[in-house]
Amino acid sequence: MSKQLDPDAQVLLDVMRAVGAPALHTLSVEQARAQARAALRTRGQPLALHHVEDVSLPSPHGGLALRLYRPRPGVLPFALFLHGGGWVLNDLDTHDRLCRRIALRSGWMIAALDYRRAPEHRYPAALEDARFAYGWLLEHADQLQGDATLTAAVGESAGGAIVAGLTMQLRDAGAPQPAFQALAYPSVDLPGRWPSHVERGTGYSLDSALVQWSLEQYLPPDFDPADPYRDPYLFPIAAPDLSGLAPALVMTAEFDPMRDEGIAYAEGLAAAGVEVEHLHADDQMHGFLMVDRAIPRAGELIDRLADALAARGRLAARAAG
Repeated sequence: MSKQLDPDAQVLLDVMRAVGAPALHTLSVEQARAQARAALRTRGQPLALHHVEDVSLPSPHGGLALRLYRPRPGVLPFALFLHGGGWVLNDLDTHDRLCRRIALRSGWMIAALDYRRAPEHRYPAALEDARFAYGWLLEHADQLQGDATLTAAVGESAGGAIVAGLTMQLRDAGAPQPAFQALAYPSVDLPGRWPSHVERGTGYSLDSALVQWSLEQYLPPDFDPADPYRDPYLFPIAAPDLSGLAPALVMTAEFDPMRDEGIAYAEGLAAAGVEVEHLHADDQMHGFLMVDRAIPRAGELIDRLADALAARGRLAARAAG
């Protein structure tokens, strides 16, 4: 039976087309950022939490903004959150509602990082920032009332790729890994390898042209197309060893150019012996975590991610008990 796009998602696409905004990849970086921010930032009263705080991390590359979402008082498990946007677009405000909803449902403290973006800061800047922030959170867990024994890394789209690279880096360095990782429709490979970039490359929320534009902003100056997988942290799907990584939730969408690489990454993790839950949303498109106000089914999927965090917390509590 052929897959069918969620009718609510189709309505959203129709509205977007009626608005007639220019395609992001046809704009300058600053114009694209402004357009994406206008579309995604929270309007109206935000979801209420016990406490939300912005802090600045003194990284070697300057101050990094981190927003802490605390759903309740007391010592809480915490998750580093890395937003999507092709490593170029979006920020803390565009993903504020999503982080609040995950925190509220899961009971975890969500620490959202405003990592350095391309093209001003190309790879590996975002990955360096993620690793620094994760180490900073562990080091300051006591003063933040965070449980350093129960942590996670959560990322969507480009943020999912950063999470994948981060967990590999931590493993390879012998550093503490998170207890859990969640990757939503991750960008983990070059786009030309997979049929979904043709099958789902136009007509939905993400076009393959925007994927290519984003990569052009992000790839390092010394990137060699003849040897694209030299650095396994850049395109994690091609890493020679996926074993020993944190248990994972991988979420993919049928109507997404990145569908195939996300599915392949989930299968690669499982083949390497990593505990994996693969959730394929066969009626959704790329970015579904960001559109819960327009698509009720998207809200259900956000809750699935949050519930996976909550379940990891219950497992840890039982093990400790």
